[in-house]
Amino acid sequence: MTVNGDCPLADGRAVVLRPAGPGDVAAITRLYLELSAESFRRRFHAGQAAPALVAQFARLDSGTVCLVAASHADPGCLAAEARYVPIGAGTAELALTVRDGYQGAGLGRLLLEALVQRAREDGLKRLRATVLLGNKPMLRLLQRYGWALADATEDFFVACLEISAVGGMPGWPAQSAGQRVLVERRSWFDDERVTALRSAGKDVRQCTGPLRAAGRACPLVTSGQCRLAEEAELIVSLLPDGDPDCAAVLAAHRRRWPQLLAE
Repeated sequence: MTVNGDCPLADGRAVVLRPAGPGDVAAITRLYLELSAESFRRRFHAGQAAPALVAQFARLDSGTVCLVAASHADPGCLAAEARYVPIGAGTAELALTVRDGYQGAGLGRLLLEALVQRAREDGLKRLRATVLLGNKPMLRLLQRYGWALADATEDFFVACLEISAVGGMPGWPAQSAGQRVLVERRSWFDDERVTALRSAGKDVRQCTGPLRAAGRACPLVTSGQCRLAEEAELIVSLLPDGDPDCAAVLAAHRRRWPQLLAE
């Protein structure tokens, strides 16, 4: 990904992607304020806020890494912004904002690629995003990286997803709290079994398993490697029995970690 260079978009336009600095805060604030109501809700999970509060959202605090994109013709009017903020050892929280007129042109994908590359260069292992379940464009972007559900879905509409900054599936933090439990199931929401695991202090990560319709394969089956499975201390497989792709995942677990598999 070219930073400080021209990045062509799918619609024929081009933008310059560059690191942001303190002097860009006003332009980032303007970008946020000029979002449509729906785009603002997707980004901030709330209705349009007062300008003073939006300016606080735009601040670049210590440790924040931020990239911005703009056209040559109007460099002061940002087309998009992406950032991450460290939240723990090897982990940072990411967020993307794309101006309405640039959505659907591939700019979000370019920004995320550049952000992941920067995170890798900074020694980060994982990037976390809190995403509205209705934010299909963001979910599709993250799907390319093989996300894992890292926490319970909040209020039944906000998911906490993690992707790897170093390739493959994300694993657990080095200082994981409690036994590491990988749960494989197709749902955004905890069932009684997952709730009980969390209540018992387990560190639960959930994976939907392979989903051919969404273009999601299982790296354990395709490449023989999956950090989620390799670093787990217990594997709970609740994937559909009749799906041959899911059956291949279960077979791989039984072959490699039969002692970890909860039947």
